[in-house]
Amino acid sequence: MMHTLAPVEPTLEALMAEYVAGNTDAFRELHRRVAPKLQAYLFRLCRDAALAEDVVQATFAKLHRARSSYLPGAKVMPWALVIARRTLLDERRGLAAQLELLDEDGVVPERRSEAPSPDNVADIRRALARLPDNYRSAIQLTKLVGFSGEEAARLLSTTQSAIKLRVHRGYGMLRNILSATPAVA
Repeated sequence: MMHTLAPVEPTLEALMAEYVAGNTDAFRELHRRVAPKLQAYLFRLCRDAALAEDVVQATFAKLHRARSSYLPGAKVMPWALVIARRTLLDERRGLAAQLELLDEDGVVPERRSEAPSPDNVADIRRALARLPDNYRSAIQLTKLVGFSGEEAARLLSTTQSAIKLRVHRGYGMLRNILSATPAVA
């Protein structure tokens, strides 16, 4: 009697590495395998299926934006769970702030957008790309993805003090790079 071996599924870490390298099929598989786990985790935290679903989508958007800061071989599930939890907390804070801002008629006032110009964003991205990896990763994880210093330290296998120092020094380097960059006319 001959036994056939079932094909071995790639690990989440292998899928993430492939996605970082540009394989969109790897992202689809990653989403298929991770989203249900995030959904269940978030539902346990908030007991609101619609909110949990929204936060899963926002989490994957953040994962997409942070993919360049993913450290090859780092565990994907803990990273995704931390992003999901932080996103849920941000969402709850946003909802609470909106409720506080209701006027007497129960209408939420419109927010002013203070987004930087596309030219400024491009300059910042180029400057960030010029930083040494350890400074860039610390800034991306804490300032762009929204991890706490403790979470970033865990992901980067270092201390919270080292993360603070890297962010501080990285900001100094960014200031120097940006001040040397000629303004776009």
